[in-house]
Amino acid sequence: MLLVPVMELKSGRSVYTQHKIDGDVMISEDPMEAVARWVNAGALRIHVVDVDSIRARAPVNFHQIAKIHHRYPKLDIQIGGISREEDILIWLDAGAKFMVMNSSAICREGFVAEMCMEYSGSIMVALDAHNGEVRFKGHDEIHNLISLTKEFEELGVSGIMLTEIPESGHVNGCNILASCELASSLTIPVIANGGIRCIADLKALEKADEHRLSGIVIGRPLHDHQFDFKDAQQCVANL
Repeated sequence: MLLVPVMELKSGRSVYTQHKIDGDVMISEDPMEAVARWVNAGALRIHVVDVDSIRARAPVNFHQIAKIHHRYPKLDIQIGGISREEDILIWLDAGAKFMVMNSSAICREGFVAEMCMEYSGSIMVALDAHNGEVRFKGHDEIHNLISLTKEFEELGVSGIMLTEIPESGHVNGCNILASCELASSLTIPVIANGGIRCIADLKALEKADEHRLSGIVIGRPLHDHQFDFKDAQQCVANL
């Protein structure tokens, strides 16, 4: 199983909020230093969010991805929030391997199918689910999670990244049951987005024998130093 660190890029820097008892602190560092730590600890993939692209409506920090890929060519880089083909071309040229389609892309009729045909092996889909149901922002239609992902599987997507939204609306608790269940229903990889807080959660997952889950994206617990990435990676190495 993969543990996938999250990197948010803003103005060429890796940024994240570290939550402390006496208040939150914004941390900014050289992306290469962050990646070096994760790779040295055993990371095989990272999930990148280009924060600047949200306002620019186009990739901004692709040069940083190119640098990372040049130094660590065996590291798989997946880019989140993809909705346009022209962005896919830029990221792939920079060295990214996986493009994670957002809800805007998914809701465009035929777009995911077209991208899967054009960029076979590179297209993933990000979904938010609650009680086995998926509802896209701005759309009233409710989709069954299993049925919807099976449709994507038939289209040729290379993986599903699933965020399980619990009743409280927070995703940082240990709530990846839906991801584990989904993984047992599909042949393509399923990666849980969040849902792990500490090493104990990973050990519980190991005891549950959930071997079908392909990976877990780790953000806040990693940045808040709630567990050491190397120890966490060793914990799931055989899953």
